[in-house]
Amino acid sequence: MTRKQDQFRAVILAALMVMSVFAGTIALSGSAAAAASGGSLDLGSGNGASHTAESGTLTDVQVDSDDSNNAPGLYAFVDENGNGVYDAGEATANNQSYVAADTTDINLTDLDVSGLGDGSYQVYAFENESLNTGDDSFDTSTELVIDNDENSLEFIDAVQYENDSSAEVEIVFNEDIGTVHELNITNDEENLTESGSIDVTDGRITATLGSDLVTDDLEVQYNVTDAAGNVVDTTTDDDDAEDVTFASTTAVGGDVNAYKGSNVAIVSDSTNVDVEVEGDESSYQFSGSTGENSKVFVFNTENRDIDEYNYTIDDGSQATIDVRDLGLSLDVDDQNITTDDSVEGTVSANAGNRPITLQLYDSNDDEFQDEVTADLNGQGEYEFAVGDFSDETGSYTLEVVDDYSGVTQESSTINVEEAGDGEADFNQSVISNERGDIVEIPVTFDNTDAGTVTIGSEDVGFEADVAIEDDDDDGEAVILFDTWAAADDSASASDVFSAEDDDEIDFGNSEIITPVDSLLDAGDYDLEVGAEGTDDTQNAATLVLEERSTENVTTWTAHDSVSLSDYDDITEAVENGELTQDGDIADGDVVVAQISASGLGGLYEAEDDNMFFGAGQPTNFTVNETSAPANREAFSLNLSSDNVKSVVGDAENDTYYVVFDSDNDEIGAYRPGSDDPVDFGDEDTLTANFTVSEDTELAEDQQTVETDFDLIEGEHSLDDPYNVSNAAGQIVEGESNVAPGTELQIRIRSADDTSPSFLKTATTDVTENNTFSAEFDFSGQNAGDEYTITVRNGAVDENEEVDGTVVEGSNTTETVTDDGTATVTDEPVTTEASETTEASETTEAPATDEPATEESTETGTPGFGVVVALTALLAAALLAVRRD
Repeated sequence: MTRKQDQFRAVILAALMVMSVFAGTIALSGSAAAAASGGSLDLGSGNGASHTAESGTLTDVQVDSDDSNNAPGLYAFVDENGNGVYDAGEATANNQSYVAADTTDINLTDLDVSGLGDGSYQVYAFENESLNTGDDSFDTSTELVIDNDENSLEFIDAVQYENDSSAEVEIVFNEDIGTVHELNITNDEENLTESGSIDVTDGRITATLGSDLVTDDLEVQYNVTDAAGNVVDTTTDDDDAEDVTFASTTAVGGDVNAYKGSNVAIVSDSTNVDVEVEGDESSYQFSGSTGENSKVFVFNTENRDIDEYNYTIDDGSQATIDVRDLGLSLDVDDQNITTDDSVEGTVSANAGNRPITLQLYDSNDDEFQDEVTADLNGQGEYEFAVGDFSDETGSYTLEVVDDYSGVTQESSTINVEEAGDGEADFNQSVISNERGDIVEIPVTFDNTDAGTVTIGSEDVGFEADVAIEDDDDDGEAVILFDTWAAADDSASASDVFSAEDDDEIDFGNSEIITPVDSLLDAGDYDLEVGAEGTDDTQNAATLVLEERSTENVTTWTAHDSVSLSDYDDITEAVENGELTQDGDIADGDVVVAQISASGLGGLYEAEDDNMFFGAGQPTNFTVNETSAPANREAFSLNLSSDNVKSVVGDAENDTYYVVFDSDNDEIGAYRPGSDDPVDFGDEDTLTANFTVSEDTELAEDQQTVETDFDLIEGEHSLDDPYNVSNAAGQIVEGESNVAPGTELQIRIRSADDTSPSFLKTATTDVTENNTFSAEFDFSGQNAGDEYTITVRNGAVDENEEVDGTVVEGSNTTETVTDDGTATVTDEPVTTEASETTEASETTEAPATDEPATEESTETGTPGFGVVVALTALLAAALLAVRRD
């Protein structure tokens, strides 16, 4: 309103007041109605409030009157020219039929302001039908602002988070949304909202994308209309797309863990609620809110300390965010590589099953080739090989990003040089093995990791190409050539060849060019090798296949508690003296038959345990009665892969082991033609037999090797009687024919008429030379005390028991020093020197079967030098150095 209008209105009001005092109410021109005593006018923004609108029609015009005595008839007009009075043609609205007593929210007809230009106007309301002021003042007025360029709808924010195991995006505007015409949430490849769902509540749009969080950078474009009819459309221009904040962790009224660098979405039940966050140990404090029309508060941990943060939402939720260190690391195996290589290494972190992105950058910090996306495994690791450099030499860096947290690690500079010519070599001129075995053909590489080996030629009736790759980048790969499997003209390269360790055969470029239908003959076979990408032979050698042989079978024994399931077990048992070569085996101990025969590696690879048992096999292992009774045939043990303890193959050293219990109830003994089992055991002499059949190409004539061994009754023996002196350090020793390594218990118990009674116990092992010993303290006993010594355990039917008596004995010796001084020292009185074990004694309690506490010591055993040396030679034979 202008200053002149204000002055004019003030004059009119003053005049009315004077007239009311002296002459009462004066009717306005054209009407007998009296002015209302007060009220307010609402144009759509509230009673008496200024209202802003575009040119058009105001549909929500209302009047509130304070005077219930007013006659029906309310009128309003827009003072378009600002002269303070109604002029014909100015926009009007009215209500001439309202109930006089109803003075609130009186609706007027629509007010058409479509002809108004931008500016500020005063709208008056009163009860004068002629819309002339006359002497009567206006009842009420309100400001109307016309702004045809006004569109107040604005985008505020967009956040992606997890809601009920689904990825959800909240898009927030400053005003209520009436209609969503189009909503596009995209990554670089697709519109993710096409398969999802959209919900609109006030100024909040939520879009469900699917079951998994989308770690790619997302953008949102929209075409929406607000409640006032304003339209905002950003779908026509990619530059208008809005970024979507990614929150990898969602807190909905509960405790959560988050890795430093990630965003945490704190989700409330209501919009625009207060949120308080406070560090547990750090000084961090923050007071904020989810914001207008939003239920999500985003807590960014990038610049926060490793700490626990307690948050409180105004809706009553309380919880803790435990911010942890992800520990992301990037380890590149080699910083200096060639154009033939890729960048290899390992990404690791303190959490598994997380998506990561790897990106190479050149020296200008430009992206080099496409990024690589992957997931850390359950151990928090990912082994990578990225980059195809071809002729792209230069300096590069590799960057890894944890997609959930944004945590980034960058490598040191990686230098890429031009690769030299690749070379492949055998590094030896002759490789030899027996026909039927698996031949190892080593290949070394320089400036390459792949090559092709040609074995044989058409002239010798067998030829094959084998493409080998050095996958572990150690500069060497080994081809395993199964000469047994090659004896089949239908065999493929994958049947005959394999690679050692982590290397690989490229079977797509490998083939058997000239196959054979029988075992390869003994003889010389040419070997040629060339690096990948070359057609020339770079190195040559000769494969010599020799005739195979069947050498011998020997027997060994061990206690049944010794593990003999693989070659390492057998080696360890020999080194520890728990597995010894022996032809006399106590019934109940383990029998180990050692078979020495070459050329069986391929057969063992194909048949495993079964190559030793059953009819129709090229090879067969049996154990038979050595000498049958009159008019009977020798019985055989029914050995099979199901009832032996193990079959261990050391094909590289042409040695195989069949391990079985001598008293296994599942191993029956049967005479030919009879189904009646034969009892066998101690006092039986058996023959272990290994045969290579003449019906196989492994031998032109049947080859048989055998050895005899006796099953004997296990027993321990001691001198009887066995007397000791009443002194410390008394040695109890004896002999045993059970397997070395068997643990024995020695118990010395006082006789019934000995008082005080005593019980002494000790444990000891049978030595390699079949002796045992233990040390006891008899210094607390009296001469004449009688006792019984019992030796138990092991493969024996009866325990050994002997009696003895404590006798008087001296335990002092005199030693003369260099200066002639005589020194008297205590010495233990012993019967013999041997490996000993000392046990404590019990003097007060009556004799019981409970063992007393024990202490073990070991000493050397004199008198067995020749036996020990012989045993060592036998062990050395078993562990022969692998042949070249």
